[in-house]
Amino acid sequence: MIEVFPFAAKDQKPVRDFVLAIQNTEFNLGFTEAEQPDLLDTAHFYQQGGFWLAKEADKLVGTIGLQKLDAENGVLRKMFVLRESRGAKPSVAQFLFDTLVEHARRLGFKTIYLDTPAIAVASHKFYERNGFALIDRLALPASYTFPDRDSKVYRRSLLA
Repeated sequence: MIEVFPFAAKDQKPVRDFVLAIQNTEFNLGFTEAEQPDLLDTAHFYQQGGFWLAKEADKLVGTIGLQKLDAENGVLRKMFVLRESRGAKPSVAQFLFDTLVEHARRLGFKTIYLDTPAIAVASHKFYERNGFALIDRLALPASYTFPDRDSKVYRRSLLA
């Protein structure tokens, strides 16, 4: 059974190791911990949004973060699901995503943005199925920051 939990300080190292392994071992993206302040101090980085972990039988199988940009906009970050858990039923990704959207609405956000590696084709399909539309980087709010990588950028309205 999949359970979703809010991030706690004890999760810092397991989350860091989990995310870096998927980014660099599976996708060969070459990201470092130093390039990702949310992996250095997750609780602080996401304090105005939220960060959640999905576990199955006490094993970390997924993560997702919501960064607050401003009163109306949030950024979906660090959505990762263990390869063996992708496509499984029930969907780890969907549980995490639904948790984030519900929380974003409670915070009064009207829009969620995200950037995702161009090579992560399966994730693009997931985001599009869940209402995200591909946008040009020029359409991003000025406060949006992301690593300079080959990424696709998406936006989803939370209105109606």
